[in-house]
Amino acid sequence: MIEVFGIRHHGPGSARRLLKALEALNPDVLLVEAPTDAEMLLDSMSLPDLIPPVAMLLYDKNDLSKASYYPFAEFSPEWQAIKYALTKGISIKFMDLPQGISFEKKSKEKDQNIPTDPKQNPTQSLPKYVTDPLTYLAELAGYSDSERWWEATFEEQFEDTEIFPALLELMTGLREASQDHISPDTLLREAWMRKTMRTSIKEGAERMAVVCGAWHAPALHELDQYKSAEDNRLLKGLKKIKISGTWIPWTYSRLASQGGYGAGVTAPAWYQLLFKNPDEAVLHWMSKLGRLFRAEDMDGSPAHAIEAVNLAETLAAVSDQQITGIAELRAAAIAIFCNGDEAQLRLVEDKMIIGETMGNVPESIPKVPLQVDLEKSIRSVRFGKVWMITSTQEKILDLRKPTQLKASQLLHRMLMLDISWGQLTKIAKGSNAGAFSEVWELEWQPEFLLKIIEAGMWGNTVAVAASNKVRHEMKSLSVLSELTQLIESVFNADLPDIVSELLEKISDISVNIYDVAQLMDALTPLVNAMRYGSTRGLNTNNLGQLIDQFIPRITIALPNECSNLDDAATALMFKRINATNRNIFILNDPSMINLWLTTLLTIQQNDQTNPLLQGATTRILFDKEVLNIETVSNWLDYTLSAGQSREHAAAALEGFCYGSGLLLIHNPRLWQIIDDWIDNIPMDIFMELLPLLRRTFAVFSDPERRKMMELAKGGSAVSVEKEVNSDQLEEGRAALVLGTVRKLLG
Repeated sequence: MIEVFGIRHHGPGSARRLLKALEALNPDVLLVEAPTDAEMLLDSMSLPDLIPPVAMLLYDKNDLSKASYYPFAEFSPEWQAIKYALTKGISIKFMDLPQGISFEKKSKEKDQNIPTDPKQNPTQSLPKYVTDPLTYLAELAGYSDSERWWEATFEEQFEDTEIFPALLELMTGLREASQDHISPDTLLREAWMRKTMRTSIKEGAERMAVVCGAWHAPALHELDQYKSAEDNRLLKGLKKIKISGTWIPWTYSRLASQGGYGAGVTAPAWYQLLFKNPDEAVLHWMSKLGRLFRAEDMDGSPAHAIEAVNLAETLAAVSDQQITGIAELRAAAIAIFCNGDEAQLRLVEDKMIIGETMGNVPESIPKVPLQVDLEKSIRSVRFGKVWMITSTQEKILDLRKPTQLKASQLLHRMLMLDISWGQLTKIAKGSNAGAFSEVWELEWQPEFLLKIIEAGMWGNTVAVAASNKVRHEMKSLSVLSELTQLIESVFNADLPDIVSELLEKISDISVNIYDVAQLMDALTPLVNAMRYGSTRGLNTNNLGQLIDQFIPRITIALPNECSNLDDAATALMFKRINATNRNIFILNDPSMINLWLTTLLTIQQNDQTNPLLQGATTRILFDKEVLNIETVSNWLDYTLSAGQSREHAAAALEGFCYGSGLLLIHNPRLWQIIDDWIDNIPMDIFMELLPLLRRTFAVFSDPERRKMMELAKGGSAVSVEKEVNSDQLEEGRAALVLGTVRKLLG
């Protein structure tokens, strides 16, 4: 006796109905649609600490790009059927095509550029009952949403086992209409399923329960209609590779169809309630919604919940639905809790519809050595509470504390292994820790477990694996800036064993580089590593020697590179000069600063220098007191004179004013020169220059722009300067901070 139960892979109604049908049948063997070579994971399903949602991870340990996930929720029919069979001592077989064959087949098709599914052929126009059969059936039944149609027709009928024959008949008719368009992959899988069924019969099975997706049920129901020889012909010559498998935690967000999962459902959290307690699911849902609203300081009283339950059930009755669905729940929640404002529901909708549930995998499940070391490291830095949490968690690390410094190093090492559990958002400037503080956003993704397994090829510990991966990447890199960015990552991750190798390669490559732009781009990561390397307590002597080689070469070549540039090249050089200026003053080496300022003076005095760069260098030299106010005023007067084009003047002004407007506010002479220049520009030409001038003044702070507005309205820079200086020093208040100021100034 063979009973084929067509189910939806994650349907609560299917799961409850299936359990009732299995109890009535009392089978001696259970066949489940899952890869045959995943049966090695069956025994672990009896472990009490394996709590769904979880997923079978099947992979080729020799090529980890070949990997597949098979998720299960508590309301997944296959999960419930297998748990039932394990409890009753019923023999279990997985009957789908082995994953090892699927991997090998896909590799061959990829190499030969063979399309894997004719449905995806854009040149072939197929009817909707082939491309999207569920939507086709839903439209026939008067539904615009296939998900709601399936729920109302099959998933909300929990106890009626007669739905299985009705669903079989429905799918049989649908498959007969689309027989010529069924994909070869589907036919191959179904041939393997039938082969497994025949094997079980030969082994003495008398009452066989077959659990499969509803689409496959017609191909398995009438086994005698399919010839064994034909199935064997289809399966002949298939090659299989050996695979490995394990269980990994999964989440409802990954189970949701919104996340891109092909067999996903729209409302996992709601389905969980339907499976556990269908009679009170609506009440539980609305009660939870009320709690979430109160947590967000919104109205969510018990009275709201009761009224919303009544409205949802009324809406279902009006729609002739026996059980309230997620559409009725949303409509009632918006009307009662949100007063018609759907935006309020969006604040908590993911928690209510998708859910935040994450499964658990027991420690006894096999792990690769790298995962063991990673989990040990996470515990040692006290990150256990945020480990595998899929919602975003912010962590501020104070690098002066040894444990938090190790946590930062661990997160940087994971980034180097392409496991982006943490993202460094910023250095927490302005905090008590200052430059010693990092802000990280942590968010776990289930697929990171596969990345951990994949990274195991580089080593058995996080530090060794990160070092070996850097060595591998280093061999293929030849761009200087990429190598210096890599060394910044190495310093952040505290991998001193490869620093010398990386510095040696950077030095060797830089010897043959004469492009000053490459040297300037490479300088920023080196300076950052130098700056924060000391913060992290690392030895940066070798790094300093490399920087000492770069800066003289930059200063020698830079003047010639600033002449006769087009607009695009000028914009890039403008950014590089400002970045290099910042880097050199961070290093605070007097000899290097003197060399740099001498170079900028050469650029500033060259008539062939682009006006944007001439303005930028003039500003830097004035700020550093290399040029006095008299010299700068003369330069600005000449630059804005009638003999120069207005475009030339606007570009020079943009470079000169870059960074801060205080220069103009506190220097009346400079302000007056610019004011007179603008006054003398004809209105039609002024309108053409306005975008350039707006770009110049837009970077100033709001207080600076307010001061300039006062000046433009008719005030004078002198009066503003007097206003600024008019505040009298209050000696009593100043005495409170003078001691601290003296310490800061040394």
